[in-house]
Amino acid sequence: MPRLRYYITGHGLGHASRACQIINCLRRRHPECSVEVVSDAHPWFFAGYLDPSVPVRRLSLDLGVLQQDSLVLQAEPTLQACRAFYAERAPALMAAEAASLIQKRIDLVVADIPPLAFAAAARAGVAVVGLANFTWDWIYAGLAETHPGYDDVLESVAANYRQGELLLRLPFGAPTTAIPRCEELPLVARRGQRQPAEVRRQLGIPEGKRLALISFGGFGLQGYDFAPLAKLSDWVFLTEAEQDWQQEGLRSLPSGVIPYPELVRAADVVITKPGYGIVAEAIANDTAVLYTSRGQFREEPLLVEGLQRYTRSREISNAELRRGEWGPALEQLLAQPQPLQTLAVNGDQVAADRLAQLAAER
Repeated sequence: MPRLRYYITGHGLGHASRACQIINCLRRRHPECSVEVVSDAHPWFFAGYLDPSVPVRRLSLDLGVLQQDSLVLQAEPTLQACRAFYAERAPALMAAEAASLIQKRIDLVVADIPPLAFAAAARAGVAVVGLANFTWDWIYAGLAETHPGYDDVLESVAANYRQGELLLRLPFGAPTTAIPRCEELPLVARRGQRQPAEVRRQLGIPEGKRLALISFGGFGLQGYDFAPLAKLSDWVFLTEAEQDWQQEGLRSLPSGVIPYPELVRAADVVITKPGYGIVAEAIANDTAVLYTSRGQFREEPLLVEGLQRYTRSREISNAELRRGEWGPALEQLLAQPQPLQTLAVNGDQVAADRLAQLAAER
């Protein structure tokens, strides 16, 4: 029985979302493969979306990017924290994980995309595959463009990745030089299965109303006044974030009542920042996207290009978002024509089959 260990960064929700989709597909298509997960992503997410036969061990092997909320990242504090992490905590963490890989007789390590997973696998003599659309050294290099003096951090991260041989790269992918070999994957995204009208009836959305899903991931939004949205009487605005909303047309839905892909499919528009998970799900469910910039995050232009190519999308400034001035942009967005280009969305199946093949070869 091939044994796989899947390391998933806890940064945001997009990494965990696509990893769960691939792992679930792997368990269905290749039940002979044993899979375990190591991650510090939100436990409630795994409880709701990961095959219950897959054990999850909570452990943080990377820092991602530090953020105040979904739209405000902390560039230099991130680089400072990474410097301390790789100097103080990384050696012991890497050694412990290497010993665990040997003890559990793991055949294949998959990483999305903690650098230490590559170093631990190399020390244990276990094959390791990256599965992502970027590596953290590329992200940190973008932060270092405006905060120089952190070449040691970039080298520490890249040195870990250089111990791997293969990156299975998702669409909207960044160039990588640290991992020598790359194979391209189709899009991995969760897709809603129910008809939008059925979901809207369950939500109690009145006939003739448009539905907007406010989606800002694991970091949320801090200090926003959404009250002006109640003036847009043709719309219902829905979020899973905790909000004490009393106005007509503003609704806060407890997380997990309806699977998130169903909400994305049922919505006329998703209002968000460009993050991989929500961008992929909007494209896969053919939902229009009103997006606002998330700041100095190097992945954003790649995701925006994907939005513009594969679904109706429109940008709104952070200032307009904060003021609740969404009406004109929403109307202009819905008036846009459908894009002509399409994107294959069976990346979960392609990735699952490839991982099973790689594990069986060990």
